[in-house]
Amino acid sequence: MRAIIYLAIATIFLGLNFHLAKIVLKEVDFIEAGFWRFLFGVVALVILGFKNLPSIKKVQENLKGISFTGFIGLFGFNLFFFLGLMNSTAINAALIVSLNPVLTILISSKILKTSIKKNQLAGIFIALMGVTYLILKGNITSVNDIQFNFGDILILIANIFFALHHVCVKKYSTTISNLNFTLLTSLCCFIGFAFLLPITGMQNILTHSYIFWMAVFSIGCLGTALAYFLWQKGIQIIGADKASIYMNIIPLSAAMFSFLFNETLHVYHLLGGLFIIVGVFVTNKPSTL
Repeated sequence: MRAIIYLAIATIFLGLNFHLAKIVLKEVDFIEAGFWRFLFGVVALVILGFKNLPSIKKVQENLKGISFTGFIGLFGFNLFFFLGLMNSTAINAALIVSLNPVLTILISSKILKTSIKKNQLAGIFIALMGVTYLILKGNITSVNDIQFNFGDILILIANIFFALHHVCVKKYSTTISNLNFTLLTSLCCFIGFAFLLPITGMQNILTHSYIFWMAVFSIGCLGTALAYFLWQKGIQIIGADKASIYMNIIPLSAAMFSFLFNETLHVYHLLGGLFIIVGVFVTNKPSTL
């Protein structure tokens, strides 16, 4: 039950990120947006775990897992996802991201040797139907108009990185506290964006609006520090294969937050959300198959 609460709260904040990112990207490019996001995220995690920061010895013992999860899983996902969005549509991107549970289960079965259960496949299929219905705004005939391009391939690559991230959390975070593991992997992601920042440069911070700073503070503290902390804690408890299905709640969460950003909530949001919830329930139903 604890894992369900952790993962549900995490996906709520990850869904909110879509709206906050729109505000941030109006004033900066995607590399600077990533820089500010993980800067605030790392600072928030340092404050939360100030009394129990990891020792140098503990970091050295877990350096391989931290580096692989942070640079490959987390930074790789963010980099390719934002790059893909430059050449992809929102519908295509959301559909591809919805494949994450399938990718995670497949990768988990290869790396962690987890079994693939029939109820997992059934739940993923039901949830994917809900996500698709939600993305297509209830007009299922418009699926024939979807065309895939190079940006979609980049988002698929991002999806693979995030699936690897889920599996790496389960594999490498067993000998270090979840808070410290989240802090150190987020630090890796921050270093990655800081390394790329000179390529595009940084805007004069004095020109940024109050709304920008509120959005980037929220996406850093809530959508990064708290969301990744709870997400990785949930993965540690139930495993990457079972936790990944909760990724399908993110489009529903984004839809639910739409009314706060002057966007209208429609019936298809509710129907799509119902399918997603049923899919999550089916996936987590005990099975011996």
